Amino acid sequence: MTFIEIYNRIINHWGDKIDFSDGVLFEPDHKTPGTTPTDDKSFQSNLFSKQWDNIEEIVGTDDTYGDLMVWTMYQVFHRHAVQLFQKNIYQLKPTDIDKKKLKNNISNNLNAESWEEELLNYKRVLE
Repeated sequence: MTFIEIYNRIINHWGDKIDFSDGVLFEPDHKTPGTTPTDDKSFQSNLFSKQWDNIEEIVGTDDTYGDLMVWTMYQVFHRHAVQLFQKNIYQLKPTDIDKKKLKNNISNNLNAESWEEELLNYKRVLE
């Protein structure tokens, strides 16, 4: 299974855009010492979260790589959404996100504990 195979199966589930116009930046309950001011805030969008939940349900947990890609995309898209939200931009186009960022993030996720078998089967090829 290659990155691009997984990416191509999952990206269309996100649709043409992710809307986070209902987003809220807030102070977290527990701050991490040494973080920058932008890292110091948390971001929540019910629209974005609902879209993510729907995609997780469609893909399902039986599709291990698909499920991991959904989570990876959410992580990367969320970081971009925060940056855009701070610039008063309330949507992002999933296909505009650099695939290399997603590939790096999924590789990091696969290197986490309990993903050893999946990591062995994952081909690190960026087509």
